[in-house]
Amino acid sequence: MKTRMMHGNPIRNEGWQMNELLQGSIVLVDFTYADQKQSKLRPALVVSNSGNNRVSRDVIVMKITSKEPKRRSVSLTNDDLGSGVLDYVSFVQVDAIYSLEKTIIRDVIGIVRPEKMKEIKTEISDLLDLARITTGK
Repeated sequence: MKTRMMHGNPIRNEGWQMNELLQGSIVLVDFTYADQKQSKLRPALVVSNSGNNRVSRDVIVMKITSKEPKRRSVSLTNDDLGSGVLDYVSFVQVDAIYSLEKTIIRDVIGIVRPEKMKEIKTEISDLLDLARITTGK
């Protein structure tokens, strides 16, 4: 079996189960390019809630990149992780939201600490203007 690599490091499959995806999990996703002919293994942050993740075949994720986006993003370092390791200081692209089937998730490589998830949720709320929707202002 060929060993998958990410940033020069082998990726281990720890035998995670699709129904065990927690909000805040950092996963490796087989993202398809726009041409639909090629794909690339990329990290993403699971933002859908853990209860929904247990029963749904889909999850909602945000892309993670090592290049700082010009627009909405939240930085992510190893200090922000409860488990796992990032090869680089990274950024959660808050405006890059995807719903995808769990079958294209290749591995779980870490989990974000609750304090950092709170910061990310605040950015999501600002992006979607949820405060205005709930207050009617």
